[in-house]
Amino acid sequence: MFNQRQFRSAKEFALGSKILVFHPAFCILSLVLLTSIATPSLAAPAGWAATYGGSYSDSVASIQQTGDGGYIVAGRTDSFGAGHIDVWVLKLRPDGTVEWQKTYGGGDWDVADSIQQTADGGYVVIGKTKSFGAGRVDFLVLKLRQDGTVEWQKTYGGAGEDWASSIQQSNDGGYIVVGNTCASFGDSLGMWVLKLQPDGAVAWQKSYGGSDAESGHSIWQTADGGYIVVGDTYSFGAGGLDIWVLKLRSDGTVEWQKTYGGESNDVAHSIRQTNDEGYIVAGETKSFGVGDVDLWVLKLRAEGMVEWQKTCGGKSKDVARSIRQTSDGGYIVVGETESFGAGDVDLWVLKLRADGTVEWQKTYGGGSFDFGYSIQQTGDGGYIAAGYTGSFYAEIPDIWVLKLGSDGSINPACDFIYDVNTSEVDSNATILDSSASVLDSGASPQDAATVIHNTGISANVLCQ
Repeated sequence: MFNQRQFRSAKEFALGSKILVFHPAFCILSLVLLTSIATPSLAAPAGWAATYGGSYSDSVASIQQTGDGGYIVAGRTDSFGAGHIDVWVLKLRPDGTVEWQKTYGGGDWDVADSIQQTADGGYVVIGKTKSFGAGRVDFLVLKLRQDGTVEWQKTYGGAGEDWASSIQQSNDGGYIVVGNTCASFGDSLGMWVLKLQPDGAVAWQKSYGGSDAESGHSIWQTADGGYIVVGDTYSFGAGGLDIWVLKLRSDGTVEWQKTYGGESNDVAHSIRQTNDEGYIVAGETKSFGVGDVDLWVLKLRAEGMVEWQKTCGGKSKDVARSIRQTSDGGYIVVGETESFGAGDVDLWVLKLRADGTVEWQKTYGGGSFDFGYSIQQTGDGGYIAAGYTGSFYAEIPDIWVLKLGSDGSINPACDFIYDVNTSEVDSNATILDSSASVLDSGASPQDAATVIHNTGISANVLCQ
């Protein structure tokens, strides 16, 4: 049995850590977190898999390769830090060994949702905090130097609950942020976008929504200096919860907005602009596919019309969490599957061709639960993926990082990698224009005062 600092199941953790639960009359915003252990060091940078954690819950939200060939990882920890749950950032060397590691937090909980290396060689982290700020939950932004020390830290929010999801440094050296605001700026849950200056001051801030509930999950600056943002909506669309994409101008006004969905619930987790100035979207659908919930990928043209759309999955729940275009014009996707693999839930990586057909796909996992949240192609043509695992050495999760070759392999001795042979299926989402209200919001940034602790774990190598 888990104690009070632990949780009932992997599925509860997965839902709580990344998904918002909506109701037309009010907002229910759930965050759940978990636990684990770790051990010694690593070598052999060609390919490897390692876990990182302590005696309680530790999970990852985001990973990126850094300019020096290493990796920056951000998530949350219940094992270390100042409060109940803290932001946890680890800088890894190319072989997965830990260069430095720090927690950032206060007396309550503080978690990270996204991290990016900035032009100055430092890092920017977006998350949410219950330790600091103006309301019950606020956005938390940490600007870190290259060694993980804090350059500045601020919260953004109103009297209600405001939950951040994604951040990117913009071309002017500032930042674009998306998340959700619940009763802080309007009567119901809305998508909230803030454009920040390089010092964290607000350049502009706007909420987007209708009569029901909306949320924002991923944002990216586009080649024209505007922004593409994806979330989901109950106010507009074909039925239930629909994927919602808004193309914003550089000042946050709406250029176009569309929903994509069917009769049931359809959710997006990731969006990026593609080389042809269109967009790639990844998430999950209950309206289409062959199973309970299927992984769903949509390729959009520049004006938001669908070029192609495909589901992939089996009889159970299968989800895409992150997608990136690859150097060959295809796409790499990470998520999790309950339909395939070795355990209850396995981390699932799919390499798609430019037309959305599957080039290869593999699961990674043991006998328990293994989830994937972030992936990127690396400079050597392989991939770095991150998630969390309860399969190796513990019933509760540790951060899990996998350095994969270009075909998804590590080496033949790795006994937790399985090929998957399921095929993609075309879907036929209804595409509708939406008409969200756009309101200026009035949050004033506040300085945060997170306590910073060095942690002392080592990489626990599983395979190399």
